[in-house]
Amino acid sequence: MTYYIGVDIGGTKCAVVRGSEEGNVTAKVRFSTTTPAQTQATIYETVQKLIAEGKALGESPVAIGVSCGSPMDSRRGRILSPPNLIGWDDVAITDYMTDHLGLPAYLCNDANACALAEWKFGAGVGTKNMIFLTCGTGMGAGLILDGRLYGGTNGYAGEVGH
Repeated sequence: MTYYIGVDIGGTKCAVVRGSEEGNVTAKVRFSTTTPAQTQATIYETVQKLIAEGKALGESPVAIGVSCGSPMDSRRGRILSPPNLIGWDDVAITDYMTDHLGLPAYLCNDANACALAEWKFGAGVGTKNMIFLTCGTGMGAGLILDGRLYGGTNGYAGEVGH
């Protein structure tokens, strides 16, 4: 059996989950967001723990998905100084995950990741158009338009501000 690791880096807290392709979360750990180096180390330790638990169940991880507030460069996997993450300047988060854990890692704006999850597994199932709003440390929106995630020209469509 295979599973995925999900990492959400928020302005005040982080969450790491282990879950199936069907959207079933089998483990979840939360902790405070601190400096990039400390938080990445805690993410690494947490993912290692979840992988060990999965291995004991005969499961293996496929990939890691990381969500975070913008601005970011999703294609290069870099967090680029979000206003709710002071000191997170040009952090190569997917390279860190891949280098330390040996798994492919991908970065997505948190509102977009939530929109995709809601569209695939939640109240948005079956819709062609929807919006997912985030109201946390910052504000954002993920847009599903004509049956696909819409990121706009630079991947910032739906970013409504802080």
